[in-house]
Amino acid sequence: MAKQTIRKLEVFSGGTLVSELPLDKAALSIGRDPQGDVQLIDPKISRQHAKLTQISSNYFIEDCNSSNGTLLNGRPVHKHIFRPGDNLQIGNFELRYVVADGAEQSADAGHAAVQPVEKSRRQKGMIFFLQGPEAGQVETLKDPLFTIGRPGESVAVIARRTQGTYLLHIGGEMPEVNGVEMTQQTVQLQHGDVIDVGEHQIKITLD
Repeated sequence: MAKQTIRKLEVFSGGTLVSELPLDKAALSIGRDPQGDVQLIDPKISRQHAKLTQISSNYFIEDCNSSNGTLLNGRPVHKHIFRPGDNLQIGNFELRYVVADGAEQSADAGHAAVQPVEKSRRQKGMIFFLQGPEAGQVETLKDPLFTIGRPGESVAVIARRTQGTYLLHIGGEMPEVNGVEMTQQTVQLQHGDVIDVGEHQIKITLD
């Protein structure tokens, strides 16, 4: 028997938990709109204030050009990765992303349980900055996610998983891999690939 992973959004008002919503959709709208997925009643909140989008196993928060903005862990954000434990401040509401183990589920159940990924099983790699503000620098891929670019501009993420290393387009112009523009949101990377994201050009090496 394996435990199923439950992803949910906890909504707080004045420090009090007012609702819990399962993250079981590819996209969720947040705002005052009664037709939205997450309705928040507050005059400081726009009708279509922000949205959550799932790409692979990650969620991304994007502010929909709201009047008063969105804060992620106390800092203004336009579009960024939303990690478990992160806090969103939208008007007088706080939204928290929670991942927890649920009920046990047999291996032959209809939905496969999400298992923790061991860091040691991910591909090891290096990033060589060829052009851009960090030109000449070298970074070791230590964390599961590595962001290229800045919010509000062209942004992509290198995601290291047990089944390979992938480039995820987050915002702005589509990245290029080896001089060819991406035609889908996610592509698998290979050893020696050259990636262009806005003003940044990098080369990735993988073990």
